[in-house]
Amino acid sequence: MRVSNRLLYAQLVRDIGGSTEKLFKLNNQISSGKKICRPSDDPIGMSRVLICRTELNSFDQFQKSIDRANGWLSRMDSIFMDVDNVLGRASELAVQQASSTASAATREGAAQEIQELREMLVGLANAKYANKYMFGGTMTQTPPFLQADVEDWQADVGEIGAVAPLAPLDGDRYINSADGHIYQYDGGTTTWLDQGAPTEGMSAIVDSENELYVFNDGAWTPQYGGNSSTYSIKIGKEDTVEQNIPGDEVFRNATGDVFMTLMRLEKALRDNDQDRISGALPEIENAGKVISNKLAKIGATVNRLDQTKAILENAEVDTLESTSALEDLDYAEAITQLKNQQTIYQATLQSASMITSLSLVDYV
Repeated sequence: MRVSNRLLYAQLVRDIGGSTEKLFKLNNQISSGKKICRPSDDPIGMSRVLICRTELNSFDQFQKSIDRANGWLSRMDSIFMDVDNVLGRASELAVQQASSTASAATREGAAQEIQELREMLVGLANAKYANKYMFGGTMTQTPPFLQADVEDWQADVGEIGAVAPLAPLDGDRYINSADGHIYQYDGGTTTWLDQGAPTEGMSAIVDSENELYVFNDGAWTPQYGGNSSTYSIKIGKEDTVEQNIPGDEVFRNATGDVFMTLMRLEKALRDNDQDRISGALPEIENAGKVISNKLAKIGATVNRLDQTKAILENAEVDTLESTSALEDLDYAEAITQLKNQQTIYQATLQSASMITSLSLVDYV
């Protein structure tokens, strides 16, 4: 094979370039600490690294969601404990004032304290976390509960409507949705008697809805303005957990209505009605059971979140180890390769220098 000078020099340039490229690659790996710096270094390995990174990002997001949920549930747990304390104090007052030794004056004083406790409960029920109302269901931007004035608590009404109910009986009542007035049917005269204009804070139970309505800002509005919906957060690829508990499930529960129980107790105290005061005790107990059940539910959810977070942390460690094995550089091995490549590069340069210095002229 005839080797021309042109071919010789081209081969020398290729050899030196290849050796230089290997030195550059090794230097880049050592400076970055990664043995895969670009996809072309190891296409299969890079694809596995990208999968691991995606998993690590998802683990981080799930853990952040769990931390937020834990904060929410911790605040809810604190609120329920406060509610339980309020009910405990209400029970003490009911026991004291149900005694035959209590007087109208002591019961009026107890009614004032119950009113303060009830207003405190409304504040707790309208609590916010991260600028969201906690007990409005999915309606997190409006206060879920209204204050109601027991001293202006009206007798029950049948319904709310623009026209009077058909076939009424003597004493039936309804709220006219047009003017907001309460009307009562007088069977003797067969007419609906206007009970007058409502005042702010006036309340009445609407039988057709079994709901307490409060006259607020010029309109009759349900005391509970939220909904019964819940929402969930993802804490794993296939795992979700409900974060909120709607207010009507806690404070207006049919098996233990916190607000109505305290309203009835306050009303009985103001009316100096010993029998109704005694009758409020089982209702307070039922409301307390509802709160206890919700506390148990929160505790179970927190335990689940803690266990899930521990699992995610273990999975994160395993994935980090896999990622490190795929892309992290073995410095000892890399330094050894770099020294070997330096020797090869120097030998290549020396060889090229010796070859290119040869000439036929030297032998003429």
